[in-house]
Amino acid sequence: MYICPVCNGLYDYVKNCSLCGGKMELLDRVENYYDDYSPYLSYQLTDLNDGDSANICSHYCICPFCGNKEVVKIRNIEE
Repeated sequence: MYICPVCNGLYDYVKNCSLCGGKMELLDRVENYYDDYSPYLSYQLTDLNDGDSANICSHYCICPFCGNKEVVKIRNIEE
C-alpha cells in the first residue's frame, strides 16, 4: 500500500510560484474538491477516479501573492 508523505505529515512540500516566485501554499488533495462528500471517501476509492498511478497523490497549490493555482504531483511512498 502506498501513502502520501504530505497527507500523512511526514514532510513539508515547498513549491515556488512559476509566475512570481513566491512560496505557494499547499492545499488538500485534488480529489477532495470533487464535491461535498469526496473528503470523506477512502483514498482507495477516490484514487480510482483521478487518473494518476497508485504512487502519485495530486495536490492543489495556490500563491498568496499573485493567486496562481497549480497542481503538484507528490510521489507516494510504500508503507
